[in-house]
Amino acid sequence: MVAKIESLKNIPIFSSLSEKHLEELSDITLEKTYRKNQVIFDQGDPGNSLIVIKSGLVKISLVDSNNHEFIVKTFSVNDFFGEMSLLDGGSRSATATAVEDTHALIIFRNNFISLIQKTPSMALGMLTELSNRLRTTTENISNLTFFDAYGKVAQCLLSLADKLGKRDEDGVTIQLTLSRQELANMSGLSRETFARILKEFQVRGCLKVQGKKIIILNEKVMRREIVV
Repeated sequence: MVAKIESLKNIPIFSSLSEKHLEELSDITLEKTYRKNQVIFDQGDPGNSLIVIKSGLVKISLVDSNNHEFIVKTFSVNDFFGEMSLLDGGSRSATATAVEDTHALIIFRNNFISLIQKTPSMALGMLTELSNRLRTTTENISNLTFFDAYGKVAQCLLSLADKLGKRDEDGVTIQLTLSRQELANMSGLSRETFARILKEFQVRGCLKVQGKKIIILNEKVMRREIVV
């Protein structure tokens, strides 16, 4: 239980809860491991749980009528997803897939609602974080609509750098588990366009690619590309 409580403390949506409330939440939390490439849930599935990542990486994606995948977001350690279904019980709005072996905590809606009904104060701090999440999602949609191709690639890489990057004297290193196609999908571009812009960023000295690593050498120049 202690390990689960410590994990829950690191999740923004639960960080304001008291020790007592965290213990109660831990009691209704289950643990599960998903294998690499395993679908956690599909778009349209009944929504009945919130999922917290203890280790690993998960992509949230949509598929259009031509079977083209668009990666909406990625989640890593201490991120959570599925919160809207937890609250309203609606169907899943996208598909969640483990990009690598992923260990998660799962909170099912029926147990969570019962807990909230007993202790309504638990909901207050959570509403602020949910509002922040909605605001960020709206900004991401706006970015994908208005950024040009260079801005989309820069936004994708900088977002991964903020989430997964390790800083050293050379810059920010991203150890990738996403394929080039998945990175292109995340940017809302074709693989060819993504690869061309990635190469141009290398020529300009903004980054370098070493196998499965992308090292961002000049964040300042990259961020100029995403100014609308």
